[in-house]
Amino acid sequence: MTPHHPVEPSPPADAIVVLSGGVGPDGSLPVLSRTRVERAAQLFHGGIAPRMVMSGRCGLTAPEPAVTEAAAMAAYARELGVPEEALLLEEESRDTLGNAYFTRERLLRPGGWTSIRVVTSDFHLSRAAWVFRKVLGPHYDFSFVSAASGLSPRELIDRALEECRILIFLNEWLQALEDGDDHALDRLMEHEHPGYADAPALTHDQLQRRLDEIARIDRIAGSVRWISGPWDGASERRAGADRRARRSMSLGRR
Repeated sequence: MTPHHPVEPSPPADAIVVLSGGVGPDGSLPVLSRTRVERAAQLFHGGIAPRMVMSGRCGLTAPEPAVTEAAAMAAYARELGVPEEALLLEEESRDTLGNAYFTRERLLRPGGWTSIRVVTSDFHLSRAAWVFRKVLGPHYDFSFVSAASGLSPRELIDRALEECRILIFLNEWLQALEDGDDHALDRLMEHEHPGYADAPALTHDQLQRRLDEIARIDRIAGSVRWISGPWDGASERRAGADRRARRSMSLGRR
């Protein structure tokens, strides 16, 4: 009779992907990055995946760091007991779009990995999920795990408004791009994106100007009014009439 050998259960995912949250000039990690690594280490030690991908070089407009965000996060993960052989670095990305794109190109595809768990801060979840769906498309199994940011309620509101502003911009910029369209994504990263293209179609200044414009549109301004002060029904009705008038005029402009 053939002896029975218990089968070890497979990890639920191929990799845990940790999105960077900044790094200091001396290579130290801010709280946001530390909490993300801590949450990812918990998942790793819980058997969620056999490896961790640390994703991030530096911010889109930040100077070149002495230590990349990915390397700094990996150093902290080692302090938390994650073995060296389980740590992989993605050190090209400078924004969330880059996190998704370069993780896929440099690590997921070469490794044949299709199932990932992505760790990021609570306020960043919606945008990160939108971006990863746009880049990975239907061919990957991915889900998100929240790391508590530790921000105060007021700080969380400010961050939420900033995330809303960026997501509006991304929807405008990438609305024609189908989820997981490899050719369109390659073209975007190589020829349009100000963080990666040699001669980008969109400059940093143009990007910032559009974000500033979005910050002034009614969706954001209305949120600020609702959050920051008591509701004045008459004033809000007048503001609504003004908004409708402006929208009507804007529809005629190209």
